[in-house]
Amino acid sequence: MDGLSFWAIGNGTPKSVADSITMKWNPQNFNPKEIVNVAVQAGCKYMVVISKHHDGFCIWPSEYSIFDIDRIPFKRDILKELGEECRKQGLLYGIYYSIADIDYCGWNSMAQVGREIKEPKYGREDFIRFVHNQTKELIDRYQPDILWFDGFWLDPLWTAKEGNDLYQYIKKLKSNTLSTRLAITRGEDGHETFWTDGSSGDYFSIEAKTTDAPSFPWACTSVTYPVYAYEPDAKMLTADELIGMFSKTLCGNGNLLVNIGPKPTGEMPEEQVERLYELTKWINRNREAVYDTHGGPFKQTDEIGSTYKDEYIYLHLRKPVSTLRINSLEGYQITKAFDLSTGKRIKIQRKNNEVILSLPAWEKGRQIPVIALKLDREYRFVKWLPFVLLK
Repeated sequence: MDGLSFWAIGNGTPKSVADSITMKWNPQNFNPKEIVNVAVQAGCKYMVVISKHHDGFCIWPSEYSIFDIDRIPFKRDILKELGEECRKQGLLYGIYYSIADIDYCGWNSMAQVGREIKEPKYGREDFIRFVHNQTKELIDRYQPDILWFDGFWLDPLWTAKEGNDLYQYIKKLKSNTLSTRLAITRGEDGHETFWTDGSSGDYFSIEAKTTDAPSFPWACTSVTYPVYAYEPDAKMLTADELIGMFSKTLCGNGNLLVNIGPKPTGEMPEEQVERLYELTKWINRNREAVYDTHGGPFKQTDEIGSTYKDEYIYLHLRKPVSTLRINSLEGYQITKAFDLSTGKRIKIQRKNNEVILSLPAWEKGRQIPVIALKLDREYRFVKWLPFVLLK
């Protein structure tokens, strides 16, 4: 829907008006090859497609809903075509699905955290069965590698038990499908945390969470965050903001899912694609510090983070400095330091239990330089270490 927030339904925009906009949707220029090409050229390894958001409209022909793609002028199976194209081009295929469903539940507005959750129009047990039925439908029809759930905060309608039950059901249907955000799961301190029994899914994720490590290994954001739908006038993240968010996610031992909202006619917005490609340029300059790496060994700050792979540690410098002092790594020797994108060697000094790196003057506009440290052997992560002193 062009510019209509699902949260606006019942809060300024009547459901009847929102539904009438949906029924006119006709993405006649939808081209799955072009969309997947963007992801591949951007360096992505997977794609996640929204199958149903909180309004309840299904972009596939669902046997369990009358509010689906069969009711609009556009009759093609978007999920099928995108899934097939992802596999042709070597991407993992993910499907986003909102457990909350304004239409099926008979609500006039979206249920929100901390407010009363109304009983679905056919009752709680029917609603739980509906979610299971649609999940099975998505798995059987499209064989997703990833299921990214949302609208999971409906306690007491939908609790951690329902999340765990859904997780076990998914594993019976397709054991190698990864899932996340199946229910609200909280620790003793009341904050969201990961439960290993399946109630949280296979991995923990959160929206736009990028600075802490290692609690949230998968984050999602949008080129126009906090807007996920296509809005022509939505302010985009700057290239620096997007690159910084990506770096922080990597250094927190995570993955970043970046949303682009297609136009109502089906095309990818050119300006958002170009912003994504600005992130790609940084990735291509620093590929070794990105792909197949882990966060660490140093726990990051806002100014600096680290990733590692094999015998290399990569320092992401988000603040320009001339001298970098890091704690020496017990049991390892740093044999070489160099600017990852240029290969220029960096002088190393050792003093007591510190390593001092004398850094060059960075050219104006340089986005997050990465310093590679080569060790005398492969690094084995044991625990997060205190980070660095900057000058």
